[in-house]
Amino acid sequence: MDKFVKKNLIDKKKEETRIQVDEFADFEGSKSELYFLKFSRFLGRNRKNVFIGICVTVVLLASVIGYFEYADHRFQKETVLLEELQVKARKSNASVDDQIKGLESFLKEQSSGNMELRVWKDLSRLYAEKGDFGKAAEFLEKAGIKIDSPAEVKAYYFYIAGNYRDQQSDSAKALENYKVASTIIEKSAELSNFKAWAFYQTGRLQFQTGDKAGAKLSLEKVLKLENTTATGADSLDEVKLLSSYLLLKIGKS
Repeated sequence: MDKFVKKNLIDKKKEETRIQVDEFADFEGSKSELYFLKFSRFLGRNRKNVFIGICVTVVLLASVIGYFEYADHRFQKETVLLEELQVKARKSNASVDDQIKGLESFLKEQSSGNMELRVWKDLSRLYAEKGDFGKAAEFLEKAGIKIDSPAEVKAYYFYIAGNYRDQQSDSAKALENYKVASTIIEKSAELSNFKAWAFYQTGRLQFQTGDKAGAKLSLEKVLKLENTTATGADSLDEVKLLSSYLLLKIGKS
């Protein structure tokens, strides 16, 4: 038999014997001392594995910390670059087209994705100023998909995107956006005016596209809302009046 194999068998047998015999059977100290002693012996017998485990943990921890520090550094750098771009545009009275070109170039060449939400909002505003409501809606829809919280902001993006789609007479996409906005905001205990307009716009386009039953449900939700703020009662009364008119129209059609 190979001497190395024989040695391994002997070591294995010794280990099995050691496990079977409690080496701490005669220990008379406290339990905490016993646990500490056992732990020390364990470390002594497995110091190689323990050392490797500690090294791996340290490397992983350092990698995670390094990644987040790098991400934060890059975010700060991109924020400065974007603000410099915007200041330059204001000082030079850059046209809407030039501002759009600068922001889109920034997205392609400078942004790692952290600044997308902020740039998309600016691009949406600029395209709306230009009268390109399709592109304006597209960027807000992307922003709405990207953000999850707060829900009210997410709903607002989709609502405004719906308004832009409405202005370009894209009823199908406008309705889709209004539905998303009203669904998100429906469970909120606040913002009754916003909910009312979201339900109304949804119902209006449902009726326009032939979904009378859906329109009726959406418009009835408007009438059930109560004003939750000291201001805004006039706006809520207005949308309730519009909803009542549409409900009468649906009933006669």
